[in-house]
Amino acid sequence: MKTDSGKISFFSAVLMSVNIMVGAGIFYAVGPMTGAAGSSSFLGWPLIGLLLFPVIWGVSKAAQLYPGEGGFYHYCSSGMNPTAGFIAHWGYLLGFIASAASLAAVLRSGLVQHTGLTILVEHPILFNAAAAIFYTLIQLLSVTKISKIQSIATLLKVTPILLVIGLIVAYFQPNLSFSVSALSQLGSAVPTVIFAFWGFEVCCSIGGLLKDGPQKVSSVILTGFFVTVGLYFLFHVGLFYIMGAEQLAAYGAVSFPRFLGLSPSLEVALQTAVLGAILFCWANSILGMSLSNISNLYFLAKKKMIVGDQLLSKLNRNERPTYSVIAHGVILFLLLTFITDIDILFSLTNLGVLTAFALTLASVFLTYVRQKKIFHVSATLLAFISCSILGYYSWIKIPNLYYTLPLIIGMLVGVIQFTLKKSQWSVAKA
Repeated sequence: MKTDSGKISFFSAVLMSVNIMVGAGIFYAVGPMTGAAGSSSFLGWPLIGLLLFPVIWGVSKAAQLYPGEGGFYHYCSSGMNPTAGFIAHWGYLLGFIASAASLAAVLRSGLVQHTGLTILVEHPILFNAAAAIFYTLIQLLSVTKISKIQSIATLLKVTPILLVIGLIVAYFQPNLSFSVSALSQLGSAVPTVIFAFWGFEVCCSIGGLLKDGPQKVSSVILTGFFVTVGLYFLFHVGLFYIMGAEQLAAYGAVSFPRFLGLSPSLEVALQTAVLGAILFCWANSILGMSLSNISNLYFLAKKKMIVGDQLLSKLNRNERPTYSVIAHGVILFLLLTFITDIDILFSLTNLGVLTAFALTLASVFLTYVRQKKIFHVSATLLAFISCSILGYYSWIKIPNLYYTLPLIIGMLVGVIQFTLKKSQWSVAKA
């Protein structure tokens, strides 16, 4: 007899999806977006969300077509071949290591701007080393302890967002004008906006947990995505009403309590609380991304797809892959040290993740061609176009090829490792 024990409802799954997507990116993104596109920048969330939508649709369909564990490796291996699966999984891993580095750079910048720790400007390597060591040590703890920290951060990250949205009515200004003339400048904000949307793909793995089965995965992901777009849009509009475009561009979302017209003592208390919540949210997002990256590296090592797999898959007493954790910490330090521009790190993240998405879309496309589903084939082609546009806007934010070397070299190293391991598999079978 089948039961729903251990299963989650559609509503719970949507909340889980929103929780994963709504992260540290929004607190950073609104400032640069407003600096680029002025009072029309809040339109970036729905407009770029619509551009991203076909990609999300295509990736969510992969979770339906290829149910099971393994994420992008499983999707692309099932739809094409193991080599495509490895490249997709490896590209996603490289992208999110850059993501952890980008948020570490955001945290460093936030500490300098809002706490006056100028030593981090004069000697950034001190922060880089401290961050790499801290996140390496904490990742050696049990997952149970790490998850408790994540639970606390969930409450802290949504509080400022809901507070600003709730204040829209009180600070609504009917005469406030929003210029649409700067909409053409939204292109420069694309890398930052799509960075804030990453996380929906994590939800592809919940198909087996749904009461209604894997066929509802697409509905969960798309519903969660549009709820997230709405939250981001309202948060940004609320900040406009509270701060105005110029102040938002200059000071960022962190400083909105200064513009509420409160008494000095209450303003200081609220500003301190909001600043602490957002700084902790940024710090926790690095923790969550690092956990995901290490899990992906461990997956590849456990499946014997990379050189040094025995070492990288070795667990400590907390059942954490010690050497995978150390390797991640070293790479995080190197990225932070040699690439100091946050926008470049965002772009590297996007290019790595979009590599995984493009190969996943190729798998979905080939499967729908075999099934002769014309509408789905057409929709997947549209997703390819969206993926290309998003990749283009991320690419043009990188000033020269030097800054793409981490991604290029990382991809080459991964492919060479996988090729060597495939040769070993062939020898073993013979």
